[in-house]
Amino acid sequence: MTQRSRDSVLAEFWQQFGTAEPPELTSGPRPGVLDRRTISQRIDAFLAKLTPPTDSAALLRAAALLYHDHQDDAHDLVSDRTDISAAFLHGILHRREPDYWNAKYWFRQCELHPAHSILAARLETWLNPQEVAAARALTLPGTFDPFAFVDACDTSSRIDSRSPEVAILRKIQHAEFEAIVQHLLA
Repeated sequence: MTQRSRDSVLAEFWQQFGTAEPPELTSGPRPGVLDRRTISQRIDAFLAKLTPPTDSAALLRAAALLYHDHQDDAHDLVSDRTDISAAFLHGILHRREPDYWNAKYWFRQCELHPAHSILAARLETWLNPQEVAAARALTLPGTFDPFAFVDACDTSSRIDSRSPEVAILRKIQHAEFEAIVQHLLA
């Protein structure tokens, strides 16, 4: 797949599954999410168009469900898998519960996941200049630090959910979803 076609497939995914607001740091629900049936129909149609077909179909489905606050359904899709992308999604899922200790357990299972490098490399382009300093605290040389992000989410749980700090973390979490989806579609 060429870079251009990969970018268009990624754009189509977010056209189908993006929301006006990024996911809450906790489990939600938030307004504007799709119901499970609609997600299932859209993901089936999206996957049917992929050439060649991806072997990441279940994980793309789990990512869409988790992005739309359907934690239990996403958990069903990743809980018995042992690959690092399932562990990555499992980490996000438990961070949003919030079960921070368990989230860190799952992120330890995928410390070298390519999505962390994708996220670190592109984080500054996904944020505005005022938000970049906050993002730098979550990166290590060449990679994103999921453990620092879990800690930041934990700390943010004790402040007003409408604060600018929480808004930045939500944008970073959205970027994290973009990175895993980009990896799954590669």
